[in-house]
Amino acid sequence: MLNTECPQTRRAELFVRESLPTPSEQRRGAVENRLQELEGGAIDTFETTTWEKRVPVADEECTERGRYEEFRDWAAEAGATLAPFFDTRLCYSWATGEKRRELVMPALCLAIYEDDELVQVAPFARGGTPHSIEECLDDIEAGRAPTPAGTVTVSTAD
Repeated sequence: MLNTECPQTRRAELFVRESLPTPSEQRRGAVENRLQELEGGAIDTFETTTWEKRVPVADEECTERGRYEEFRDWAAEAGATLAPFFDTRLCYSWATGEKRRELVMPALCLAIYEDDELVQVAPFARGGTPHSIEECLDDIEAGRAPTPAGTVTVSTAD
């Protein structure tokens, strides 16, 4: 059932890889500046959280994997997909000499919560159309509800 009541609080959480190439670092700065502009208005608060570039798929205790599962559940309910922004790859460890499947996190990812309920993740795709973090912020700034039916958000990792 769709909630038609206005949210009491809206917060944003920007997830970023600890180490970013210069173009992604510049984009991070631009997104954080945009969030600062929206803070106290369209959003109540935001925070930036760093995460690993990739994590073992089999590691159930991993914070990043828990976030991915939360985002995946949101995408399923919203009729969206997180691929190709989140991906799994077979990776080789020089330290152990083993191969394992790893979940690759996007360089930047935005989560929007209303009253502590996840209502938007960006980037994502729906119907083959990608949507970006910037598009998500445009919608919020314009007063449009996050993730209207039939829309999507995109951002590349590398």
